[in-house]
Amino acid sequence: MIRSRALSARLYHRAHRIPVVYPVYRLHTQPTKPSNNSPPPPTNNPQKPHLKLSPSPVKTPKSLPPSPQQPATPSRASPPTVQSVDRVSFSDLKETTAKDIADAESHGILAPPPPGAGWAKSTMHKAIQMAKFYYRGVKLVYTRGKMSRAIRRRVAAGGAPLERWEHRMIHTQSGDEKKLIPFVIIAIILEEVIPLIAIWFPQMLPSTCVLPSQRDRILQGLTDKALAVPTTWGSTLASLTRAAADTGEISLDALNENKLIRPVAGLLLLPGLGLTAKRRLRKHLTFIQTDDRFLLEEDIGSLTTSDLVQALRERGISQPGVNHHEQVKQLSGWLKSVDKNDSITRRIYLVALRASR
Repeated sequence: MIRSRALSARLYHRAHRIPVVYPVYRLHTQPTKPSNNSPPPPTNNPQKPHLKLSPSPVKTPKSLPPSPQQPATPSRASPPTVQSVDRVSFSDLKETTAKDIADAESHGILAPPPPGAGWAKSTMHKAIQMAKFYYRGVKLVYTRGKMSRAIRRRVAAGGAPLERWEHRMIHTQSGDEKKLIPFVIIAIILEEVIPLIAIWFPQMLPSTCVLPSQRDRILQGLTDKALAVPTTWGSTLASLTRAAADTGEISLDALNENKLIRPVAGLLLLPGLGLTAKRRLRKHLTFIQTDDRFLLEEDIGSLTTSDLVQALRERGISQPGVNHHEQVKQLSGWLKSVDKNDSITRRIYLVALRASR
């Protein structure tokens, strides 16, 4: 009895010990045998927050700050806008060039294409006509150069005194001769870019190689810039003229110290001033100084409207819509102001004074 009871007790303990060991064995072997139908991991798994892939459209904007790249959407649309502006500008450029050629044909400067000419023949005809126009312009500079040298020899030999139109022609010829060689090189290599130069760098073209409509457009652009100078630099010019009121003179060095070389040059319709701004401004004022001496000896009332407008613009007096009588009055006032003080510094003061009012 005692042995049977001991045996039954051992069997009882073994029966209760097996369920404890077997579940532990299953827990250690479960991760090595994943199943598609296995339940989700327990809630105490530390990897659960990292594996959560819920889209949660409401929590995302609240938990995350606004993305700094959100303004990238309008910036991505900007490149097409810039490109379209460039394309429009190029098309406008071609249209402007076509209008310049058509205007020259209407004035008899260029021969129009023959009737019924196709696109290729018409384009070739226009290119040939422009080449002829540039050739005649270069030839005119050469011919005018011989005239200028003959006038200088005459005056140096004690012959007839220099006249105003001769002085102006020599001044224009001097500028054209400096532009001639670069222009010829460009015309031989890339004739097609000359219309671009006429729009963006008009100071590079000789006066004999510019179409009438191009000349008007260049002059209008310079006039618009001159009219805008008082708005931008009026207060600075006013303080400078007040400081020089006793002497009535402003030197080029004073303009340079106050960074007013370019504004004053713009008032005098001098285009494209760069590193040589001071020298070119002095040259223009010297030309005006001599031109004033000729005008003081002439009857300015007999000048044509075109000559009056040109003379006033060269002296920084640009007022569109003024009648002939008022133009004569303005030029007379300028000449009276420089009659007793014939200097460059006096003319700088007058130009600055007018722009400061």
